Amino acid sequence: MPRALFLAMLLLGLPVRDAWAQANLNAEANGALQYWQAFATMPKLSDGEGQKLSAEYLTMPLDAHARELVAKSEYSLRRMHSGAARPRCDWAIQWEEEGIEALLPQMNAARLLSSLACVRARLRFEEGKTAEALDDILAAQAMGRHVSRDGSLIGVLVGYSIDARMGEAYALHLPRLNAATIRDLKKRLDALPPGARPATAIRACEEKTMDWFIRKVKATKDPERLLALLAFVGLSEGKDLTPGDKTRAFLKDCGGNAEGVIRFAEQTQPCYALMAQKIELPPEQFEKEMASEAKKQAGNPVFKEFFPAIVKVRQAQARTEVRRALLMAALDVQAEGRDALKRYPDPAGGGPFEYVAFPGGFELRSKLKQTDDKPISLPVGKRGS
Repeated sequence: MPRALFLAMLLLGLPVRDAWAQANLNAEANGALQYWQAFATMPKLSDGEGQKLSAEYLTMPLDAHARELVAKSEYSLRRMHSGAARPRCDWAIQWEEEGIEALLPQMNAARLLSSLACVRARLRFEEGKTAEALDDILAAQAMGRHVSRDGSLIGVLVGYSIDARMGEAYALHLPRLNAATIRDLKKRLDALPPGARPATAIRACEEKTMDWFIRKVKATKDPERLLALLAFVGLSEGKDLTPGDKTRAFLKDCGGNAEGVIRFAEQTQPCYALMAQKIELPPEQFEKEMASEAKKQAGNPVFKEFFPAIVKVRQAQARTEVRRALLMAALDVQAEGRDALKRYPDPAGGGPFEYVAFPGGFELRSKLKQTDDKPISLPVGKRGS
Protein backbone atom coordinates (compact mmCIF):
# COMPACT_ATOMS: atom_id res chain seq x y z
CA MET A 1 0.00 0.00 0.00
CA PRO A 2 2.70 2.60 0.88
CA ARG A 3 4.70 1.69 -2.25
CA ALA A 4 1.57 1.92 -4.41
CA LEU A 5 0.76 5.36 -3.03
CA PHE A 6 4.35 6.54 -3.60
CA LEU A 7 4.37 5.33 -7.22
CA ALA A 8 0.95 6.82 -7.90
CA MET A 9 2.09 10.23 -6.71
CA LEU A 10 5.20 10.07 -8.90
CA LEU A 11 3.19 9.10 -11.96
CA LEU A 12 0.64 11.87 -11.37
CA GLY A 13 3.32 14.44 -10.63
CA LEU A 14 1.86 15.27 -7.19
CA PRO A 15 3.97 16.32 -4.18
CA VAL A 16 4.91 13.16 -2.34
CA ARG A 17 5.28 14.90 1.05
CA ASP A 18 1.74 16.32 0.83
CA ALA A 19 0.35 12.94 -0.19
CA TRP A 20 1.91 11.21 2.81
CA ALA A 21 0.68 13.96 5.14
CA GLN A 22 -2.87 13.67 3.81
CA ALA A 23 -2.80 9.87 4.03
CA ASN A 24 -1.63 10.00 7.64
CA LEU A 25 -4.20 12.65 8.53
CA ASN A 26 -7.03 10.58 7.09
CA ALA A 27 -5.88 7.49 8.97
CA GLU A 28 -5.56 9.33 12.28
CA ALA A 29 -8.92 11.10 11.95
CA ASN A 30 -10.79 7.92 12.89
CA GLY A 31 -10.83 7.71 16.67
CA ALA A 32 -11.71 4.00 16.58
CA LEU A 33 -8.16 3.21 15.42
CA GLN A 34 -6.77 4.85 18.52
CA TYR A 35 -9.26 3.10 20.80
CA TRP A 36 -8.42 -0.31 19.38
CA GLN A 37 -4.77 0.30 20.31
CA ALA A 38 -5.90 1.36 23.78
CA PHE A 39 -8.02 -1.77 24.25
CA ALA A 40 -5.29 -4.09 22.97
CA THR A 41 -2.71 -2.77 25.45
CA MET A 42 -4.84 -2.63 28.62
CA PRO A 43 -3.71 -4.70 31.60
CA LYS A 44 -4.98 -8.27 31.35
CA LEU A 45 -7.68 -8.70 33.98
CA SER A 46 -9.72 -11.77 34.82
CA ASP A 47 -13.49 -11.54 34.56
CA GLY A 48 -13.71 -11.21 38.32
CA GLU A 49 -11.06 -8.48 38.42
CA GLY A 50 -12.78 -6.58 35.63
CA GLN A 51 -16.15 -6.77 37.34
CA LYS A 52 -14.62 -5.60 40.61
CA LEU A 53 -12.94 -2.65 38.88
CA SER A 54 -16.18 -1.66 37.14
CA ALA A 55 -18.06 -1.80 40.46
CA GLU A 56 -15.46 -0.05 42.64
CA TYR A 57 -13.80 2.49 40.35
CA LEU A 58 -14.95 5.33 42.62
CA THR A 59 -14.45 3.58 45.95
CA MET A 60 -11.45 1.22 45.66
CA PRO A 61 -8.51 2.19 47.89
CA LEU A 62 -5.88 4.33 46.19
CA ASP A 63 -3.16 1.98 47.39
CA ALA A 64 -0.13 0.39 45.77
CA HIS A 65 -2.34 -1.95 43.77
CA ALA A 66 -4.31 0.97 42.29
CA ARG A 67 -1.11 2.82 41.42
CA GLU A 68 0.35 -0.26 39.77
CA LEU A 69 -2.84 -0.75 37.75
CA VAL A 70 -2.73 2.86 36.58
CA ALA A 71 0.96 2.60 35.72
CA LYS A 72 0.28 -0.47 33.57
CA SER A 73 -2.53 1.45 31.83
CA GLU A 74 -0.43 4.47 30.87
CA TYR A 75 -0.20 3.67 27.16
CA SER A 76 -3.85 2.66 26.91
CA LEU A 77 -4.98 5.89 28.57
CA ARG A 78 -2.76 7.91 26.25
CA ARG A 79 -4.39 6.27 23.23
CA MET A 80 -7.82 6.87 24.79
CA HIS A 81 -7.06 10.59 24.95
CA SER A 82 -5.91 10.47 21.35
CA GLY A 83 -9.12 8.76 20.23
CA ALA A 84 -11.26 11.18 22.20
CA ALA A 85 -9.65 14.12 20.40
CA ARG A 86 -10.52 12.78 16.93
CA PRO A 87 -13.42 14.36 15.05
CA ARG A 88 -14.74 11.03 13.78
CA CYS A 89 -15.18 7.51 15.12
CA ASP A 90 -16.14 4.75 12.70
CA TRP A 91 -16.19 1.19 14.04
CA ALA A 92 -16.78 -0.12 10.48
CA ILE A 93 -19.34 -2.75 11.47
CA GLN A 94 -21.32 -3.96 8.48
CA TRP A 95 -24.62 -4.90 10.06
CA GLU A 96 -26.20 -5.92 6.76
CA GLU A 97 -23.37 -8.46 6.32
CA GLU A 98 -22.71 -9.54 9.91
CA GLY A 99 -26.14 -9.32 11.50
CA ILE A 100 -26.30 -11.12 14.83
CA GLU A 101 -22.86 -12.63 14.16
CA ALA A 102 -21.18 -9.25 14.68
CA LEU A 103 -18.91 -9.24 17.73
CA LEU A 104 -18.58 -6.07 19.82
CA PRO A 105 -15.48 -6.47 22.02
CA GLN A 106 -15.12 -2.69 22.21
CA MET A 107 -18.10 -2.46 24.55
CA ASN A 108 -16.65 -4.22 27.57
CA ALA A 109 -13.20 -2.83 26.79
CA ALA A 110 -14.54 0.73 26.86
CA ARG A 111 -16.26 0.14 30.19
CA LEU A 112 -13.01 -1.15 31.71
CA LEU A 113 -10.90 1.64 30.23
CA SER A 114 -13.30 4.28 31.50
CA SER A 115 -12.97 2.73 34.98
CA LEU A 116 -9.18 2.89 34.74
CA ALA A 117 -9.44 6.52 33.66
CA CYS A 118 -11.50 7.28 36.77
CA VAL A 119 -9.00 5.57 39.06
CA ARG A 120 -6.19 7.66 37.59
CA ALA A 121 -8.33 10.78 37.86
CA ARG A 122 -8.89 10.07 41.57
CA LEU A 123 -5.13 9.71 42.05
CA ARG A 124 -4.54 12.96 40.21
CA PHE A 125 -7.13 14.79 42.29
CA GLU A 126 -5.37 13.55 45.44
CA GLU A 127 -2.06 14.82 44.04
CA GLY A 128 -3.56 18.25 43.34
CA LYS A 129 -3.47 17.72 39.56
CA THR A 130 -7.04 18.90 39.02
CA ALA A 131 -6.68 19.81 35.34
CA GLU A 132 -5.17 16.44 34.45
CA ALA A 133 -7.84 14.61 36.46
CA LEU A 134 -10.63 16.39 34.61
CA ASP A 135 -8.89 15.63 31.30
CA ASP A 136 -9.08 11.90 32.11
CA ILE A 137 -12.78 11.99 32.92
CA LEU A 138 -13.63 14.10 29.86
CA ALA A 139 -11.67 11.80 27.56
CA ALA A 140 -13.42 8.73 28.98
CA GLN A 141 -16.78 10.46 28.53
CA ALA A 142 -15.93 11.28 24.91
CA MET A 143 -14.97 7.64 24.38
CA GLY A 144 -18.39 6.61 25.70
CA ARG A 145 -20.06 8.88 23.17
CA HIS A 146 -17.85 7.45 20.41
CA VAL A 147 -18.55 3.85 21.44
CA SER A 148 -22.27 4.49 21.01
CA ARG A 149 -21.73 5.21 17.33
CA ASP A 150 -21.25 1.61 16.27
CA GLY A 151 -24.86 1.59 15.09
CA SER A 152 -26.30 -0.76 17.72
CA LEU A 153 -28.74 -0.29 20.56
CA ILE A 154 -26.21 -2.06 22.77
CA GLY A 155 -23.70 0.65 21.86
CA VAL A 156 -26.19 3.36 22.77
CA LEU A 157 -26.83 1.74 26.17
CA VAL A 158 -23.11 1.30 26.88
CA GLY A 159 -22.59 4.94 25.96
CA TYR A 160 -25.33 5.93 28.40
CA SER A 161 -23.69 3.80 31.11
CA ILE A 162 -20.26 5.37 30.65
CA ASP A 163 -21.82 8.83 30.57
CA ALA A 164 -23.54 8.20 33.90
CA ARG A 165 -20.38 6.83 35.49
CA MET A 166 -18.36 9.87 34.41
CA GLY A 167 -21.07 12.14 35.82
CA GLU A 168 -20.63 10.44 39.18
CA ALA A 169 -16.86 10.91 38.93
CA TYR A 170 -17.23 14.66 38.36
CA ALA A 171 -19.72 14.98 41.21
CA LEU A 172 -17.51 13.15 43.71
CA HIS A 173 -14.77 15.76 43.28
CA LEU A 174 -16.90 18.79 42.45
CA PRO A 175 -16.33 20.53 45.83
CA ARG A 176 -12.63 20.74 44.89
CA LEU A 177 -13.35 22.94 41.86
CA ASN A 178 -13.43 26.72 41.92
CA ALA A 179 -15.90 28.80 39.93
CA ALA A 180 -13.49 29.44 37.04
CA THR A 181 -12.72 25.73 36.67
CA ILE A 182 -16.42 24.92 36.73
CA ARG A 183 -17.16 27.46 33.99
CA ASP A 184 -14.43 25.94 31.82
CA LEU A 185 -15.69 22.42 32.53
CA LYS A 186 -19.20 23.38 31.43
CA LYS A 187 -17.83 24.63 28.10
CA ARG A 188 -15.90 21.43 27.60
CA LEU A 189 -18.93 19.32 28.43
CA ASP A 190 -20.95 21.23 25.85
CA ALA A 191 -18.21 20.51 23.29
CA LEU A 192 -18.23 16.74 23.80
CA PRO A 193 -19.10 14.72 20.69
CA PRO A 194 -22.76 13.77 20.46
CA GLY A 195 -23.51 10.15 21.10
CA ALA A 196 -25.78 8.04 18.93
CA ARG A 197 -29.51 8.07 19.58
CA PRO A 198 -31.80 5.04 19.76
CA ALA A 199 -33.70 6.11 16.65
CA THR A 200 -30.53 5.88 14.58
CA ALA A 201 -29.56 2.52 16.04
CA ILE A 202 -32.96 1.01 15.28
CA ARG A 203 -32.45 1.72 11.59
CA ALA A 204 -28.68 1.16 11.42
CA CYS A 205 -28.49 -2.16 13.27
CA GLU A 206 -31.84 -3.69 14.21
CA GLU A 207 -33.53 -3.20 10.83
CA LYS A 208 -30.47 -4.37 8.91
CA THR A 209 -30.13 -7.38 11.19
CA MET A 210 -33.67 -8.40 10.23
CA ASP A 211 -32.62 -8.10 6.57
CA TRP A 212 -29.68 -10.37 7.40
CA PHE A 213 -32.02 -12.84 9.12
CA ILE A 214 -34.32 -13.03 6.10
CA ARG A 215 -31.37 -13.70 3.81
CA LYS A 216 -30.11 -16.45 6.10
CA VAL A 217 -33.53 -18.11 6.25
CA LYS A 218 -33.83 -17.99 2.47
CA ALA A 219 -30.44 -19.69 2.20
CA THR A 220 -31.40 -22.69 4.35
CA LYS A 221 -31.79 -25.86 2.32
CA ASP A 222 -33.53 -28.19 4.77
CA PRO A 223 -35.57 -28.09 8.01
CA GLU A 224 -32.68 -29.12 10.27
CA ARG A 225 -30.51 -26.26 9.06
CA LEU A 226 -33.41 -23.88 9.57
CA LEU A 227 -33.83 -25.11 13.15
CA ALA A 228 -30.09 -24.70 13.73
CA LEU A 229 -30.28 -21.12 12.45
CA LEU A 230 -33.23 -20.31 14.69
CA ALA A 231 -31.38 -21.72 17.69
CA PHE A 232 -28.30 -19.70 16.79
CA VAL A 233 -30.17 -16.40 16.66
CA GLY A 234 -31.60 -16.87 20.13
CA LEU A 235 -34.36 -19.47 20.12
CA SER A 236 -32.38 -21.96 22.17
CA GLU A 237 -32.90 -23.06 25.74
CA GLY A 238 -29.23 -23.69 26.48
CA LYS A 239 -25.81 -22.18 25.88
CA ASP A 240 -24.92 -24.89 23.36
CA LEU A 241 -27.36 -23.38 20.80
CA THR A 242 -28.98 -26.76 20.22
CA PRO A 243 -32.51 -26.64 18.80
CA GLY A 244 -35.10 -27.64 21.37
CA ASP A 245 -38.79 -27.34 22.16
CA LYS A 246 -38.72 -23.53 22.01
CA THR A 247 -37.14 -23.58 18.55
CA ARG A 248 -39.60 -26.14 17.20
CA ALA A 249 -42.61 -24.34 18.73
CA PHE A 250 -41.52 -21.08 17.08
CA LEU A 251 -41.20 -22.74 13.69
CA LYS A 252 -44.60 -24.37 14.12
CA ASP A 253 -46.15 -20.96 14.93
CA CYS A 254 -44.63 -19.67 11.68
CA GLY A 255 -46.33 -22.42 9.67
CA GLY A 256 -43.60 -25.02 9.99
CA ASN A 257 -41.43 -23.84 7.11
CA ALA A 258 -38.97 -21.19 5.93
CA GLU A 259 -41.61 -19.45 3.84
CA GLY A 260 -43.70 -18.78 6.94
CA VAL A 261 -40.72 -17.41 8.87
CA ILE A 262 -39.88 -15.09 5.97
CA ARG A 263 -43.47 -13.90 5.67
CA PHE A 264 -43.64 -12.91 9.35
CA ALA A 265 -40.15 -11.36 9.21
CA GLU A 266 -41.19 -9.21 6.25
CA GLN A 267 -44.29 -8.11 8.17
CA THR A 268 -41.97 -7.03 11.00
CA GLN A 269 -39.68 -4.94 8.80
CA PRO A 270 -41.86 -1.77 8.58
CA CYS A 271 -42.02 -1.62 12.39
CA TYR A 272 -38.40 -0.50 12.62
CA ALA A 273 -38.90 2.69 10.63
CA LEU A 274 -42.17 3.39 12.44
CA MET A 275 -40.72 2.98 15.93
CA ALA A 276 -37.53 4.86 15.02
CA GLN A 277 -39.76 7.78 14.16
CA LYS A 278 -41.83 7.53 17.33
CA ILE A 279 -39.11 6.81 19.89
CA GLU A 280 -38.35 10.50 20.27
CA LEU A 281 -41.84 11.05 21.69
CA PRO A 282 -42.14 11.55 25.48
CA PRO A 283 -41.65 8.17 27.21
CA GLU A 284 -45.28 7.66 28.26
CA GLN A 285 -46.58 8.52 24.81
CA PHE A 286 -44.02 6.27 23.16
CA GLU A 287 -44.97 3.37 25.40
CA LYS A 288 -48.58 3.73 24.26
CA GLU A 289 -47.49 3.76 20.61
CA MET A 290 -45.33 0.68 21.15
CA ALA A 291 -48.15 -1.14 22.94
CA SER A 292 -50.47 -0.35 20.05
CA GLU A 293 -47.99 -1.73 17.52
CA ALA A 294 -47.37 -4.85 19.60
CA LYS A 295 -51.13 -5.45 19.68
CA LYS A 296 -51.26 -5.24 15.87
CA GLN A 297 -48.39 -7.73 15.67
CA ALA A 298 -49.83 -10.08 18.32
CA GLY A 299 -50.05 -12.96 15.85
CA ASN A 300 -46.52 -12.44 14.51
CA PRO A 301 -44.01 -14.85 16.15
CA VAL A 302 -41.02 -13.06 14.61
CA PHE A 303 -42.06 -9.70 16.04
CA LYS A 304 -42.66 -11.20 19.48
CA GLU A 305 -39.28 -12.95 19.58
CA PHE A 306 -36.97 -10.57 17.76
CA PHE A 307 -38.27 -7.02 17.91
CA PRO A 308 -36.03 -5.20 20.42
CA ALA A 309 -37.26 -4.13 23.84
CA ILE A 310 -37.11 -0.50 22.83
CA VAL A 311 -39.47 0.68 25.56
CA LYS A 312 -36.61 -0.06 27.98
CA VAL A 313 -34.20 1.75 25.66
CA ARG A 314 -36.48 4.82 25.63
CA GLN A 315 -36.58 4.69 29.43
CA ALA A 316 -32.77 4.55 29.50
CA GLN A 317 -32.65 7.56 27.18
CA ALA A 318 -34.94 9.50 29.53
CA ARG A 319 -32.77 8.59 32.52
CA THR A 320 -29.66 9.76 30.67
CA GLU A 321 -31.28 13.10 29.85
CA VAL A 322 -32.11 13.54 33.54
CA ARG A 323 -28.59 12.59 34.67
CA ARG A 324 -27.03 15.09 32.29
CA ALA A 325 -29.35 17.80 33.56
CA LEU A 326 -28.50 16.85 37.15
CA LEU A 327 -24.79 17.26 36.43
CA MET A 328 -25.18 20.67 34.81
CA ALA A 329 -27.37 21.82 37.70
CA ALA A 330 -24.86 20.52 40.24
CA LEU A 331 -22.04 22.45 38.57
CA ASP A 332 -23.93 25.73 38.91
CA VAL A 333 -25.12 24.99 42.44
CA GLN A 334 -21.51 24.36 43.46
CA ALA A 335 -20.35 27.59 41.79
CA GLU A 336 -23.27 29.88 42.62
CA GLY A 337 -25.33 28.36 45.38
CA ARG A 338 -28.66 26.61 45.73
CA ASP A 339 -30.63 29.35 43.95
CA ALA A 340 -29.06 28.19 40.66
CA LEU A 341 -31.52 25.26 40.73
CA LYS A 342 -34.25 27.64 39.55
CA ARG A 343 -32.66 27.55 36.09
CA TYR A 344 -32.79 23.76 35.88
CA PRO A 345 -36.27 22.24 35.67
CA ASP A 346 -36.40 18.51 36.16
CA PRO A 347 -36.86 16.92 32.68
CA ALA A 348 -39.24 14.51 34.40
CA GLY A 349 -41.51 17.48 35.16
CA GLY A 350 -42.75 19.16 38.29
CA GLY A 351 -40.33 21.99 38.96
CA PRO A 352 -36.66 22.01 39.98
CA PHE A 353 -34.64 19.10 41.30
CA GLU A 354 -34.90 18.30 44.99
CA TYR A 355 -31.87 19.51 47.00
CA VAL A 356 -30.68 17.59 50.06
CA ALA A 357 -27.60 18.75 51.98
CA PHE A 358 -25.29 16.36 53.83
CA PRO A 359 -21.94 16.78 55.65
CA GLY A 360 -19.38 17.18 52.87
CA GLY A 361 -21.74 18.05 50.03
CA PHE A 362 -25.27 17.79 48.73
CA GLU A 363 -27.50 15.57 46.63
CA LEU A 364 -29.84 16.49 43.77
CA ARG A 365 -32.82 14.23 43.10
CA SER A 366 -35.18 13.88 40.17
CA LYS A 367 -38.77 12.69 40.16
CA LEU A 368 -37.80 10.08 37.57
CA LYS A 369 -37.19 6.62 39.00
CA GLN A 370 -34.38 4.18 38.33
CA THR A 371 -34.98 0.50 37.59
CA ASP A 372 -34.90 -0.18 41.36
CA ASP A 373 -37.75 2.34 41.79
CA LYS A 374 -35.51 4.81 43.64
CA PRO A 375 -35.29 8.43 42.41
CA ILE A 376 -32.42 9.21 40.06
CA SER A 377 -29.99 11.28 42.08
CA LEU A 378 -26.52 12.79 41.96
CA PRO A 379 -24.50 13.00 45.20
CA VAL A 380 -21.94 15.81 45.11
CA GLY A 381 -18.89 15.38 47.34
CA LYS A 382 -18.08 12.69 49.89
CA ARG A 383 -20.51 12.07 52.71
CA GLY A 384 -19.03 12.92 56.06
CA SER A 385 -15.88 14.53 54.65
